[in-house]
Amino acid sequence: MAKGGDRCVMIDARYLQAETSGIGRYTEHLLTNLRVLAPELRLQLVMLPGVAPPVEGVRVQTFGAAPNSLRTRFALARALDFDGVDLFHSPFNILPANLPVPAVFTLHDIMWLIDPSYCTDSRWRKLVTGTFYRRLIPASVRDAEALLTVSEHSRDEIEQYFPQKKSKVHVSYNGVDPFFAPVDDEEAWAKVEPLIGGRHPYVLVVGQGSPYKNHYGALEGFARACRDRPDVRFVIVRRFQRGPARDFNRLAMRPDVASRFVHLEHVDGETLRALYSAARLFLFPSLYEGFGLPALEAMACGTPVVTSNRGAPAEISGDGGLSVDPTDYDSIAQAVRRLVNDDELHATKRAAGLKRAAEFTWKRGAEQTLRVYRSVLQRIG
Repeated sequence: MAKGGDRCVMIDARYLQAETSGIGRYTEHLLTNLRVLAPELRLQLVMLPGVAPPVEGVRVQTFGAAPNSLRTRFALARALDFDGVDLFHSPFNILPANLPVPAVFTLHDIMWLIDPSYCTDSRWRKLVTGTFYRRLIPASVRDAEALLTVSEHSRDEIEQYFPQKKSKVHVSYNGVDPFFAPVDDEEAWAKVEPLIGGRHPYVLVVGQGSPYKNHYGALEGFARACRDRPDVRFVIVRRFQRGPARDFNRLAMRPDVASRFVHLEHVDGETLRALYSAARLFLFPSLYEGFGLPALEAMACGTPVVTSNRGAPAEISGDGGLSVDPTDYDSIAQAVRRLVNDDELHATKRAAGLKRAAEFTWKRGAEQTLRVYRSVLQRIG
């Protein structure tokens, strides 16, 4: 796309809903930054009915199916008007079939292809949802002119799984919202104290309850690290649980843990920022991540991170955290213990985390995406 060229990109923005998800934030920040970076670019959006677009001056078409659905794959292309559209972008993991224009999509990770056990303990979900992704992700990869993904680790995995796309996978990093910044101690604790029952030091965990988040490993590591620190709490913000998690629940009910265990199912943005800011450390020993946005948000709030020494978490956190083997609970415990007890190490990692988080901006991610748009449009003429 030549500078000043009048080209049109249709973006599927159906993850923009009342309750914003990670992909919803990715989509919203992409759109707002594209408007600034490429004002000459004409945007069209696919939205759910009744949802307002986050930017002005765009054409909106509605399609009332869930984004990751069979209707998206097999019905969307017939339902929309593509007149004047030059390129289609799906910012989530599947593409509609039979699109009349070239397309790119963002494949955030390939957990469902590598090992469905990362995603669920349920045999039914492994069969049904697993089959959905095993069929539709490879078909979408085949149909795409180019792929975007959110970390070098994800790019490496995608290229290994789909070697025929080796030159067509591009990294477009997530960013951290400027909203996530350190909150004054008194202001943060005013929100946190009622939730955890006092001004106790605490280890914070945030994330959905899928197996890859390794919440059992986080809690086991905490229990081993803080057995001699009854004042330290374990606070987990978790929206849902995939599978029975019997071992996690049994550990959470153990007397030495239960008295210090705080489970919050949902908090608003200001409360989450306060929780990040007041935490002694953020614990993120994931078995797999495409990116790992919560760790970045925690570092942006001035909280040191304990995270995995593998994959995207290690790539994203850099020097802002302590890296551990997520399958070695003693390794997790040792890192937690160090940050709980060592003020000098804590201050060093806090400063490094703030510096590292500042490197990840949504503007940079939008610039990387725009380069892919321009490359594809130039190639197709």
